[in-house]
Amino acid sequence: MEASVRKSLILQSLKAGILSLVFSCIGVLLLALIAKLCNISDNILPIINQVLKVIAVVIGTVISVKDEKFLVKAIIGAVIFWLLSFVVFAVLGGQFHIGQIALDLGLALIAAIIVAVIKSRKAA
Repeated sequence: MEASVRKSLILQSLKAGILSLVFSCIGVLLLALIAKLCNISDNILPIINQVLKVIAVVIGTVISVKDEKFLVKAIIGAVIFWLLSFVVFAVLGGQFHIGQIALDLGLALIAAIIVAVIKSRKAA
């Protein structure tokens, strides 16, 4: 792989993962504020949280992944987001189950792949 292509792949993937994490954190903070103000049921919060994470991955991928190798960059970005979000929410005291971890990864990958396919079709 050419050096500039490799650099582009790494930078765009990192940017996608980090932007997704930023949007996810903003979404979670807004969700916490809304839940406190509006008395949202504890049963609904995990579903809304998953939707926020998917939206964050979509936004991060749309903004960051450009040019070529859309799918590879999007998948790497989704995995970076998944790893970073796991670390951040573990540090914040989140409770994780193996099913939750797998669901987070699966949804992040699916969202990133869908965005990458759409972007690659538009670029063609």
